[in-house]
Formats: sequence, C-alpha cells, structure tokens
Amino acid sequence: MATSWCKDSPILNKVRGCILLVVIVVTLATAIGFTLWFIGSYVDSKSGPQTQPLVLRLDAFCLSNFEVSNSSLSAGWDAKMTFGNQNNGLTVTLYPFESFVYYKEGEDALSCALVDAMHIPPRKQKTVQIKFDSTGCGGDQPFIEDRVLKELSEDRKSGYLNFSMKMHIDASYSMRELLGMGTQVSLNPNCTNLKVEFVAAKGEGKIFGGRKCSVPLPN
Repeated sequence: MATSWCKDSPILNKVRGCILLVVIVVTLATAIGFTLWFIGSYVDSKSGPQTQPLVLRLDAFCLSNFEVSNSSLSAGWDAKMTFGNQNNGLTVTLYPFESFVYYKEGEDALSCALVDAMHIPPRKQKTVQIKFDSTGCGGDQPFIEDRVLKELSEDRKSGYLNFSMKMHIDASYSMRELLGMGTQVSLNPNCTNLKVEFVAAKGEGKIFGGRKCSVPLPN
C-alpha cells in the first residue's frame, strides 16, 4: 500500500511536474541564448565595424567666384561624388551629414555643405552633387582665421590651390535576409590632394579627372 501511495501521490506528481517544467525552461533559455549569440556573431561577421562595403569616388570638383584677401574669402565649391556599395548582401544607409572643404590638409574648414540621407542597395551606387557656399549648413559657415586667409591669398598667385574634403557620417549596414538587422558605424571619409588649377583670372578652377577617396575602417 505504501509503495502504491508513493506512486500515486499528488504531491509527488506535482514535484515531478515542477522539475520537468524547470528542465524545459532551462533548455529553452539555453537554446534561445545560443541562437541569439549565433545570430549576433553572424551579423558581426557580415556587417560589423570591420566590414567596409562603402566606396567613395570624387567625380568632379570645381571652384567659382573665388576672391580672397588678408581679411575675407568669397568662393563657391561644387563637388560631384559617387557613393558605392560593393557588398552583395548589405544595404548601406547614410544619415544626413555635413561635408567640409579644407585648405590643403589643414584643420581649419573653409566651407560647409549639408548632404541628405541616402540608401544604397547591394551592388548599387548613387551620385550626388554637393554645393558649398554661404547658404550651406543653414548659413552656419566655419570661421576662417586671418593666417589661413593670408596663406590663401599668397598661394593664389601660383595659379592653383590645393584643397581637401572631409566628412563625418553616421551610417548603418543592414542585412536583408535578417529583417534589417545590422550594425551602426561612424565613418570619416576624406578626399585629399585636390589641386585646383585656375582656368581664368575671374576666379574659376577645377581638378582634372576623378579620384577615389579614402574611407577608413571605423574604430
């Protein structure tokens, strides 16, 4: 009778049920945790910070209405740029960002322009026109120090000036097969050694031939 009671005891059955439930919960939690780890590792391997699908080419760079003295600068820069996605499985999203023109490789910006957001599907590219003038970035243009203006004024006499373009872009690399999962990155592309040759005394010049810009891997 005691043996039969133990086998049929409601309390014992309840304990067995609780143990079974705990085992099921632990197993499910372990499986979910492993699945999330696997997906995270896969996403990082395909779209992590060390993945670099974005390539950037400067197609044209022109200068117009250039007038400089030791105390003021008036000019407009126009850049035609192609943003390309060389990856087969990632969509690159670039959020709105500011682009700056610098003299040579200096740290003092001459002008600013705002670039709209863009989505670049796998193996596609988009070409944009970037216009730098007094209205760019909402009219909030960089302050130019007198020493930079003096250097520009002196160097202008040689018939050419050397500029660079720098950008800071917040972007995301998303994977279409995983419902948009991906990675957020910060990129700092730059286009250097933009030697503008003046084609007329009225302050117009351009670079000849396109060039590839650098897109360093994010830290």
